[in-house]
Amino acid sequence: MVIHHPSNALEAVNTRKEIPCSVYLAGGTEDLRLGGQGENNELIDINGIVPSEIRKREDGMIEIGALATLEDLIESDLIPECVKKGARLCASFEKRNSATVGGNIGSRRDDSYLGALFSVLDVVMHTITPHGEEDKKVSSYFPTNCRRLILYFVLDPNKEAYVRRFGNTSSSHATLIAAECEGRYALSVKGAKMVMGTSPEIYKDVEYVSDITGSAEYKKYLASIAFEGER
Repeated sequence: MVIHHPSNALEAVNTRKEIPCSVYLAGGTEDLRLGGQGENNELIDINGIVPSEIRKREDGMIEIGALATLEDLIESDLIPECVKKGARLCASFEKRNSATVGGNIGSRRDDSYLGALFSVLDVVMHTITPHGEEDKKVSSYFPTNCRRLILYFVLDPNKEAYVRRFGNTSSSHATLIAAECEGRYALSVKGAKMVMGTSPEIYKDVEYVSDITGSAEYKKYLASIAFEGER
């Protein structure tokens, strides 16, 4: 296994551009597992060059370093309860203590703990590419295949959201995760692309597939009731 150790974020993204079969390494919960993204790929270690701090800015917004862990979100007094709840969707303390916020979003997994929630909360990512730094909403990032490096997230702490997970067990892959904020709805369904819209009826737009987390019919049923009992 080849691991690169860039000295700054720009060097990291240029390394990834030069080596197509490379992935970023931070918490390692996805990259280093059997069958994970790091298997048969070169790794780019971004520890120490991407921030992990959580801070309140002068404009009142909360800035979350991409290398902050899920457990950091839960323990921070600056993070709103709905985001803490999203982080707690990961039932394993050991995993929460190593899995990073940037990694959870950056991997674009269909069972991302935070993807649907950050999308409806209109969270903005500050990223870097070989062409420079750029802001991008999480909701517009998930449908793409861009290889940008996430530096930090910007969150409005005054927004409240509904988030709910469905799964066979608390530690298994999520069958689906539903989130809603101010009339924006999002569904992350295992085996399908995340969908967003302005109505709970978005479940009709999902292309359901059967897998270990449930049949296509079962997933569609769960999605149809996912927003019942929301705030």
